[in-house]
Amino acid sequence: MVFLQKGNVIGRFTEGDYFKFKLKDQRLVEGYITELTDFTLITAALDTIPFQRIAKFSLQKQKNRSFTKILGRALLVGGIGYIAIDQLNILIGTNKSGFDEANQRALGVAGLGAVLTFIKPKYKKVARGVSIRTINYSSPYYQFNR
Repeated sequence: MVFLQKGNVIGRFTEGDYFKFKLKDQRLVEGYITELTDFTLITAALDTIPFQRIAKFSLQKQKNRSFTKILGRALLVGGIGYIAIDQLNILIGTNKSGFDEANQRALGVAGLGAVLTFIKPKYKKVARGVSIRTINYSSPYYQFNR
């Protein structure tokens, strides 16, 4: 079972995976997937959940490659890299010693990058533009090793 948004896989679950869903009636369902059909999933507690009743799904064990993560990593590496190069120039002797305003700004940029990189949401809404599909081995969305 995959969750697709604009043709990109944002979540992937297979039989035997642990899941956490919030349904549209605000009920939290969690457990192991025992069987996937075309329009439903069956849990280990023998609950049958239609895909259309899923409102949110957990992102805890899903890979997240969003724009904010990429931007956060770039800001983090750029800020720390600037400070490291500046301190290296001080060590060589081309700059005066000290931690000046430019380094403080670079530290702020690195902090913002860390916040964007390490904070992630717990759930993803199944809203407009997100579709749920079951896939088989011949599907282009199938991935053998996660």
